[in-house]
Amino acid sequence: MTLNDNLRIPDGVATRKIGNETILLNLETGTYFGLDTVGSRFLELLERNGEIAVAHRTMLEEFDVKPEILEADLLRLSEAMRSKGLLEAVS
Repeated sequence: MTLNDNLRIPDGVATRKIGNETILLNLETGTYFGLDTVGSRFLELLERNGEIAVAHRTMLEEFDVKPEILEADLLRLSEAMRSKGLLEAVS
């Protein structure tokens, strides 16, 4: 997975924002996943346009973090969510 990948939430996944956190539930597998404030912001940006690179650029402006650290964190989170069926690649 790279910053150039595009992702989306599959149809079978329900999301619910509670305060600054987001809960995702894969309705087919029962997989449950919670996101903190930073993860929730990433998901919000993905829902807008699906581009990891756009989310990365936007979050660099909003959070005090080094680009390479944010990139690694976003790609790790994306892969973890994709492996649980909570995100899927868009071609």
